[in-house]
Amino acid sequence: MLRFLMRRVAQAALTILGVLTVSFFLVRLSGDPAALLLSEHATAEDVLKLRTELGLEEPLWWQFLLFLQKAAVGDLGTSLRQHVPATSLVLDRLPATLELAFTAFALGILIAFAAVLAIRLTGSQRLRTAVMWTAFFRQAIPVFFFGLLMILIFSVVLQWLPSRGRGGIEHLILPALTLATFEVALYLRLLDSAFGEEQSQDYVRTARSKGQSRRMIILRHMLPNALLPLITVAGINLGILLGGTIITESVFSWPGMGRLVVDAVVQRDYPVVIAGVVVASLLFVTINLVVDLLYGILDPRVRLS
Repeated sequence: MLRFLMRRVAQAALTILGVLTVSFFLVRLSGDPAALLLSEHATAEDVLKLRTELGLEEPLWWQFLLFLQKAAVGDLGTSLRQHVPATSLVLDRLPATLELAFTAFALGILIAFAAVLAIRLTGSQRLRTAVMWTAFFRQAIPVFFFGLLMILIFSVVLQWLPSRGRGGIEHLILPALTLATFEVALYLRLLDSAFGEEQSQDYVRTARSKGQSRRMIILRHMLPNALLPLITVAGINLGILLGGTIITESVFSWPGMGRLVVDAVVQRDYPVVIAGVVVASLLFVTINLVVDLLYGILDPRVRLS
């Protein structure tokens, strides 16, 4: 188990190093940061002065080593617009993003879980068709459009829920539902497929031959095995949610990390952009590491491979 853990931690560290490298060079490839920050009327002396202040006159390899050295202690530069540490800006917005992403994730899993259990326990093919068709129809609607529809119906017409900002649970319902319902189709398909595979296993036929009830076979025997593929995909999907709430945050004016990074891109505040990308990557890698460890505990064959 220790060897398995060390291998996964080493892979996670290499992934973070790759993200730092790509982020650093992509920003440099987008053009001279000093020229981008100054107005078009800036003189050559102004550009040279700013390049010196930002350390851009040093060789690129030396800039990269300094960047890695500072990144190792959490220093990803200072915001060029707000003049405060970029990491602090991102971390201040992180709780809002975590709140939205985790709520949407839990809601999506809960809806899919309840729907699949209802389908399997009743054995109704009509219910299965109706649930699947509804889930796929929802997934076919883009997130931003579905969010605007929710605002139009529940905020503008019915005036039941607020359409923007962060506050009590009433502010969370619409953005969380917008994200959660988009993910339900994926979880539904996974769980339904996993139950379908388990249904043909020998242990299920043995349980039936012993006279066990349908409910007992599904909940006690099939459910634990059917959850394994869901754990892997759900973990990856949670990481994607944490880094992919940008559109939803923009539609609902949710003060999260994604909206901060979008604003930083528009303002050419590249230290904040890099900090946002690195923090999102750290979250993604950490969640995947936890999922790998959990999967290794639940299924020893993963550790052995």
